[in-house]
Amino acid sequence: MQNIITKYEIKRLEDISKIRIYVEANKLEAPNFSELGRQLGADRRTIKKYYEGYEKTTRRNKKSKIDDYYDLIETLLSVENKQKFYYKSHLYRYLVREHGLECKQNTFSRYILKHEKFKEYFEGKVINKSIKSEKPFGYQGQFDWKEDIKFTFKNGEKISFDVACFVLSASRFKVWTIYPNRSRSCVMDFLARTFELVGGVPKEIYVDNAKSIMDNARTKNDLGKINIELQAMSNDYGFNIKPCMSYRPQTKAKVESPMRLVDEIMNYNGLLKDYMDLHEKISMLVNEANLRVCQATNLPPIFVLEKEKEHLLSLPPDKICSRYKIKTKMLKVNKNSLISHHQAKYSVPSCFINKYLSIKEIDNRLYIYDNRNIVSIHPISKFNTTNYLESHSIQLHSETFNNKKNIQLQALENLKELEKFNEQISKATREFRQIET
Repeated sequence: MQNIITKYEIKRLEDISKIRIYVEANKLEAPNFSELGRQLGADRRTIKKYYEGYEKTTRRNKKSKIDDYYDLIETLLSVENKQKFYYKSHLYRYLVREHGLECKQNTFSRYILKHEKFKEYFEGKVINKSIKSEKPFGYQGQFDWKEDIKFTFKNGEKISFDVACFVLSASRFKVWTIYPNRSRSCVMDFLARTFELVGGVPKEIYVDNAKSIMDNARTKNDLGKINIELQAMSNDYGFNIKPCMSYRPQTKAKVESPMRLVDEIMNYNGLLKDYMDLHEKISMLVNEANLRVCQATNLPPIFVLEKEKEHLLSLPPDKICSRYKIKTKMLKVNKNSLISHHQAKYSVPSCFINKYLSIKEIDNRLYIYDNRNIVSIHPISKFNTTNYLESHSIQLHSETFNNKKNIQLQALENLKELEKFNEQISKATREFRQIET
């Protein structure tokens, strides 16, 4: 026998509309909505609404606004692309920053996880476990290096650099600076300039076991030995150095966690022109990080910093601070937007003409500053007498000549002429030195 239903049962709200057909066909009275409501656990008004023909609207399969970015995401996450995205949050912020994506981060994360090929790209990340602990305002800072970052410029030039990273434990305010190496002079220069930037000194600083800091590494059975120069700096500034045990990154969890934010610079691998571009992007990334709401405090670090400053130790006199910075000197910018250093000239933006800027030389590169802000970076030149960056040359031409149409072409032609002149001078110099010897 077939399973034929002979009795109509009302089990859900959607069944009520069918009663009306039966009632009207047989000219019966309307049902008791209150009684039906008690049976179905609904309000009598809801029962009446369904009786009169209400139908629940089915949710439409709405297109996600992120679908417009599907092809771009596919390209960015492809094996062929030089750019690297270590975390979904990095990709999200890159698309917001560079391509105008408008959606919430958790919406974007769900979208990525829905697409298997995108999900696979981000799988396999190692999570370091750590116990959550907090220190009061002004008490602790944490320092570490993001080491040996391999990067490629737009012109194909490959470089390697390190990023010094510091975070104030309470406010989570971060400072990152690119250095060509992890030498002791770079460590001390970074700490001295960071203390000036944040307006004071924390009472203790957690560090790793880098050779530039520790003569002997701290281990389970040995407290280690701090380098005498770093110890002298800590005495002058009034902070205690706390070396962490080797292979225990969780001890410096507050600085280890933001270290992955430094990886965002790889979002621009193969896209940047030069060192100046690189420094500007690092500054942009750290500023963004200090403006984002921190999960630990529910406030942006830059706001909490104002309160933490009140609890930091005062800076020592300038005479002491200057001992620990890489030596700089002040130079005046001439009318050609150039400064002279060791018989060669180097360009800066034209807005600095007739102003004094400070310079420092690190690993065959000349860093030019306006106070603490880098305005230009040049490779040290042994033979080129005049060294213009392309952007500085274009800017100067646009401010010098009235004909705006071919400014870029004129600037590039002028740079080619300068290059030829430099080659001729270089050749003449070598020949002159041979005659002398």
